[in-house]
Amino acid sequence: MKRFLMTFLLVLCLRSLADPSQVSRTLREMNNPDSTIILIAAHRGGYETDVADQAPENSVANILNCQSKGIDLYETDIQRTKDGVFVMAHDPTIDRETTGEGAVKDLTLAELKQLKKKYRDGTVSEERIATLEEFLQQGKDHIIFKADLKPGVNAYFKEIIELVVKYDMMDGIIFRVPYGDADLFAQYKADGVPFSKSLLMFKVKTPKQIDDIQARFDPLTIQVDVKKDDPANPETLQIITYATRKGLLVETHAEKGELEWARLADAGVRMFHTKEASKVQAF
Repeated sequence: MKRFLMTFLLVLCLRSLADPSQVSRTLREMNNPDSTIILIAAHRGGYETDVADQAPENSVANILNCQSKGIDLYETDIQRTKDGVFVMAHDPTIDRETTGEGAVKDLTLAELKQLKKKYRDGTVSEERIATLEEFLQQGKDHIIFKADLKPGVNAYFKEIIELVVKYDMMDGIIFRVPYGDADLFAQYKADGVPFSKSLLMFKVKTPKQIDDIQARFDPLTIQVDVKKDDPANPETLQIITYATRKGLLVETHAEKGELEWARLADAGVRMFHTKEASKVQAF
């Protein structure tokens, strides 16, 4: 009872801190080509202090926690269960993230909901694996999601968008997808699947890929892939500058340290995907 009361009070506290206008500000900055604000996408919602926050990665509890820390976007991962339900989990198996074992695709939602999520240190939380539907419900007006479609899930994109439309979240979620899947998503678009300018963030490596994506999708954002050991090398900086001059909001991973981040930002990066959100915020 005491644990329930503490959790209930925490949720009330986070809701009081939650500022729906934060989403509006993020959308405004994303759509402002003259903005110099660096937006932050927290890896799996952020987990630097997951135990203290009682909010493990990719959990419903971490949505308001993420917002309360001023994070702009909640990066997350979508997989599909054996019985066709979309859930939020990063690894191919649930061994690390939960008290269970096995691949997400081989388990039903009922089986997954029996398990508890783990913190990064391996201790057990009170959170359960969340469904995409639960994320869309809880996240609306609180945070913008940036979601990776795990292998095979892009085949069910139409079903995913049906949920997004159901919860009026077309401006509340960005799907980060590989350039190699451009033909598939172009077909979805041709088939009448609802699209918005901000819906897809393609991962690209060359100016040619940037031109192709812009011609076919006219996206708001794009991710330029960087090397972990040398993220701000001259070739990558040239590609970032090229995309920026084409009017695209460029995202990269925040690799290495502040010197590299500064060089990436000077080239035009306006969104960092990071495991260390607090450090990038202080940058």
